[in-house]
Amino acid sequence: MKHLTTLATISVLAASSWAAGVPGHRAVPVATPDAFFLQGGACPTPATVDATKFTWKHSTAEYNDFTALTKATDKAQQAQLAAAFIQKYPDSDYKNEALNIQVQAESNVPSMQAKAVQDAEALAKAPNATAAEMLVADTIVSFYEPNLVQPNDPDMAAKMATLTQAATCGQQLLSSAPAAQQAQLGPIMVKAQGFAQLNTKDYDAAITTLSKAAAENPKDALPYYWMGIAEVTKATPDFNTGLFDLAKASVLAPQTAAFKSYLDTVYKSYHGTADGEQDVITAATNNNTPPAGFKVLSSADVQNAANMAAYNQALEAQKNTLPPEDSFPGIEARLKRPDLATDMWKKTKGTGLELDGLVTEVTARSVDLAVGATDATKNTPADLHVILAAPLNRRPKIGEKVTVDGVAESYKPNPPDANGQFVLTLNQGSVKGFSPVAKPGPGGEQKL
Repeated sequence: MKHLTTLATISVLAASSWAAGVPGHRAVPVATPDAFFLQGGACPTPATVDATKFTWKHSTAEYNDFTALTKATDKAQQAQLAAAFIQKYPDSDYKNEALNIQVQAESNVPSMQAKAVQDAEALAKAPNATAAEMLVADTIVSFYEPNLVQPNDPDMAAKMATLTQAATCGQQLLSSAPAAQQAQLGPIMVKAQGFAQLNTKDYDAAITTLSKAAAENPKDALPYYWMGIAEVTKATPDFNTGLFDLAKASVLAPQTAAFKSYLDTVYKSYHGTADGEQDVITAATNNNTPPAGFKVLSSADVQNAANMAAYNQALEAQKNTLPPEDSFPGIEARLKRPDLATDMWKKTKGTGLELDGLVTEVTARSVDLAVGATDATKNTPADLHVILAAPLNRRPKIGEKVTVDGVAESYKPNPPDANGQFVLTLNQGSVKGFSPVAKPGPGGEQKL
């Protein structure tokens, strides 16, 4: 009688013991770069075995012991029986098959999963191990090792090298496996590879690999969680995408408190407060990748926005304290401000104005005034230049107070300069009491 076993279906991953021990992204376990490849590692070649030629070298006793372990329903007992069989019959043709059964049984008992990984490593390297047995071994290591390893593990480098080998070799074996098996086990291998890259600080490679794992199984929280860690830890952090991925992990696995706790820590550290975190969680609930326009403001962004808001508020308050815009001081104050000049000039240009001031200079066709000035002894500079529509009948004296009118034509300095000497120019002007008065012509029109 011949006994053949098949690959057991891997169960859904429960809460990650590794994740539960991570207080923050700086505590991610690290190791030296990919030891497997640095040491020139290569995947073992599966053996081609004709099981029909297997014999019971130790007769009925060997057969009975093997039959007993295959029929055991208690997984812990089955693992013990398989281990006892291997120890009792080290030269058995069924040794690898017994080890295969032992590994799968141990993987179903939480307290034995660490041993399952160790025994799976032995199975992958066992003489005459078949492709199916190696695939079981690589799957067990890829699935359970990321949950068993702890931060700052002194054997981290060796464990990550082993994990990388299992994930890499497992994917090679899967390339020739049936499509259904590829779909079932491929995401496990890819995720394990990304975890190993994360722990060897190859963050960009980890992000690429874990992105593939997330795409293959978008309901698995761990690829998002590990991807988020890589994104916020790499040399040039991408907090925008990293926070989204951490939020996605917390949404997919709300029972794993460490995911939400870590999200809270990183978000507050980057943003400054918890304000807006729920918006990130909502976006992650409704999307597998950051939606268009998604952005988390840094604490510096928040402070800059607050400073700008305060500036705009002060600016608005300052606008409200300026003299009325229908007065000459109000016109001058606004035309000297770069932020207000354009709007003010649209309202002022071409408008007729009548103003009082002291004469500072006068010619037959123009007059300069210091608008609003009352003391001629102070030599107040002119801020109004009036181009007259007609020569003066007589000229006012320097320092004399007069009333002028005209149409706003230009101003200087332009562009506006708050520190420059302001001068508004009127054309078509006249000086009350000094300019000729228009008289009706033969047809009733006004003539100067």
